[in-house]
Amino acid sequence: MSKPKINAETWVGLYAELSAYVENKCYPNRITHDSNGSRTEESEDDFLDIVDTVETIMHTYLKKEQD
Repeated sequence: MSKPKINAETWVGLYAELSAYVENKCYPNRITHDSNGSRTEESEDDFLDIVDTVETIMHTYLKKEQD
């Protein structure tokens, strides 16, 4: 079975949405961004770990189109 192809823009949007959802579920009361909109140091490493995991799962079922 071939994997559905997802364009790069959709790929990024999908992993960003899924990662934010997972982060909110794992850390529901955590402040993730400061007043300037920058990610807090406390949340940065956790979010990057979540993104890596989400992308690994996505690669299992989807294929990212190359530009």
